[in-house]
Amino acid sequence: MKTKNLENFNMIKNESAEERWEKKSVLKSKTVYDCEKMRSAKFFGVGTFDYSDERTMPGKSPMSIAISANTDIQDIRPRPSSNFSIAFENENWSEYNRLSVWVYPESIGFQNFYFHISVWNEAGQALAHAPSLIPNVWNHVFFEMPGFSRDKITKVSMGPLMMGCPPEAEPEVRFFFSDVQIEAVEPDYELGWDLQDRIAYCHSGYGKNQEKIAITGVSRSGQFALLNESGKEVFASNCQKINNDYGKFFSLDFSSFNLEGKYRLKTDDRLTPLFEISGFPFKNAILQSLKFLKSLRCGCEVQGVHSPCHLTHHTIHPLDGRLISDHGGWHDAGDVSQYEICTAEMVHALVDLWGKVRSRDKQLADLVLDEAKWGANWLLKTHFGDGFRSLAVLYSIWTSNQIKSAETLKPETENSLKSVAENGPFENFLASAALSAVSKAFVDSDPVFSKWCLRISKADFGFGYDGYEKGIFTKRWGKGPVAQVSGSLVLAASQLYELTNEQAYLEKAIKFADEIIACQQADYPNWKKPLRGFFYEDPTHQTLLTFEHRGHEQSPVHALAKLCQLAPDHAKAGQWRRSLDLYKEYILSTSETIAPYGLLPAHVYESQKINLDRFTIPNRTQIEIAKNNLDRQIKTGMALDDEVFLRRFPIAIQRRGFHATLLSKTKAVSSIGVLFEDEKMKQIAFRQLEWILGKNPFASSTMYGEGHNYHPLYVAFSPQLPGALPVGIETKHDDDAPFWPVVNNAVYKEVWGHTTGKFLWVLADLL
Repeated sequence: MKTKNLENFNMIKNESAEERWEKKSVLKSKTVYDCEKMRSAKFFGVGTFDYSDERTMPGKSPMSIAISANTDIQDIRPRPSSNFSIAFENENWSEYNRLSVWVYPESIGFQNFYFHISVWNEAGQALAHAPSLIPNVWNHVFFEMPGFSRDKITKVSMGPLMMGCPPEAEPEVRFFFSDVQIEAVEPDYELGWDLQDRIAYCHSGYGKNQEKIAITGVSRSGQFALLNESGKEVFASNCQKINNDYGKFFSLDFSSFNLEGKYRLKTDDRLTPLFEISGFPFKNAILQSLKFLKSLRCGCEVQGVHSPCHLTHHTIHPLDGRLISDHGGWHDAGDVSQYEICTAEMVHALVDLWGKVRSRDKQLADLVLDEAKWGANWLLKTHFGDGFRSLAVLYSIWTSNQIKSAETLKPETENSLKSVAENGPFENFLASAALSAVSKAFVDSDPVFSKWCLRISKADFGFGYDGYEKGIFTKRWGKGPVAQVSGSLVLAASQLYELTNEQAYLEKAIKFADEIIACQQADYPNWKKPLRGFFYEDPTHQTLLTFEHRGHEQSPVHALAKLCQLAPDHAKAGQWRRSLDLYKEYILSTSETIAPYGLLPAHVYESQKINLDRFTIPNRTQIEIAKNNLDRQIKTGMALDDEVFLRRFPIAIQRRGFHATLLSKTKAVSSIGVLFEDEKMKQIAFRQLEWILGKNPFASSTMYGEGHNYHPLYVAFSPQLPGALPVGIETKHDDDAPFWPVVNNAVYKEVWGHTTGKFLWVLADLL
């Protein structure tokens, strides 16, 4: 990493949870592997293993474990690794709760290394941690394990995964390991709703005319104050006591204070860091998000992250063998793959955000639109012209950008340099909606680009409509829920009608709005605590519309809101508005159930009405075991009837981490807030952003580099990326409670462009 980048990283790290963890007092420690005295480690994987005195930690053992490996590997799965393990005979580590080791990656040209370290117990359970390692410095790798059974430890394993060799790097790398210890520290709070003495607030700040409430679990004085930058008290009030099923809290309400500036909250002897009150408090979060998206760019140099990458990768048409290069756009997540669904929604979000900020901050607006164009260009270049698109581009390593043989790209050759295009209505509708929004944005500044976007938008809509009528769907994602896919159709058609004034688009939107409405629970069911306004997957109401990972709950609601905006006097407009009113009722009925956090609960669940095809189940031969697991999770929710529950968080087997599901619901809420000019709905949407930015039980901003106490995230192929949002706060086992451990791993802490896209899409409504 270049010196400037390392300095910037250190500045960001100073506000992080990792820095706080580093400074914890070690109550006691024990060396569990001394490289000078022990020789029992076992090596497995690629490369060579030895003991060396060549590079050691000052003041530590004069010997270290050394791994040498060549990173110039083929793009294969699973990715090769270079690991060693240390065996233990059921050692009792109960008095220790942190594992610590120092690692020095020696290399030329690499920016980051992908590293795994795991501890195993007799029950065969493993706790895995995946930090990012900075080359050519000693990295302190450590993680807490308070909830992990440690009375019979059998093994520790660690080592890098081979992630390929970019052209700027030398392939030969070495890793040195020193000072493997277990430690006892005061553990971080990681599971549940209890705030203790932490103050939870929105780290990005508060709008001067919006609700401004922080919460804490302790206030001996029962009072709080607001201090300005110089420490002068500018507002004081009593804390409001709250006792409920989630615990005991104190609410710090300073909504009546509207003077712009930077402030701290104080109660007893505890002070928050500075935060902002202004008319545009989320500007820095937007800038950070744009920085993150730019760092996800594929196919070009991203300074401090990667050189031009994946230039040799192509997507092949399955019917005629045509090839298109598919680099460009944004890497989707830590694994540097890319997905059209995420890209399309991110482009759409950026263009909508541009529409809101262009009149208040031209420089910011230009940055937003530039990023939108980058994503739009990928949607344009990966369009085959017959409904087929690049939908899933599975890059998996850095490469030299050289194709070793012309045979590699022949259509009949199976290899990892090609992805297979698919034709999917939902995907085409998303692309159509995004590109029509882009076309409108560029109509004056770049009319040629605008017309290109419009032409492809119309084509994609046509392919999507034809495919939907014929029942086509992709192999990768399967048949989408009617409420979701019809919503994407109505939104795309409405936007094309707005752009072209062609009546045929409006007619199609009106037709499929009926499909959306038919999916909704319009009447009160015969439950002990009835709710209505939520959606089922289709008009039969056999399965509920729920999401475990990538969320699209906004799809039917956003579509109807757009249709109401464009055709407010249509004969069916009353039906559309009633559907939105019902969803609004559903939100208002549930918005106070997780007080004082203001978090919206996830979904209504009934075990007989969940679609198992919507869940990531690693072993489909064990479907009954998975179903029983999901049933147990459902029953830890809030009971609405004997077999019906409202869960605070989604149920899931593997893909846990729920920012995207939360933000898709939030986008639905903000869409209604804008249409109806409903300040209460807008405030409910703001509360969800506040949860993500620090007003949660861990008092942790989950956006890396924004606010304070943010955890390092699972970046895998990249250094820590400022502005990144993860997949999100997860749950543990069957619990319906937030879980945010120190351990860093996928998918909950994995960076994800889709999450950032939804975050910006909500802000596009609220600014």
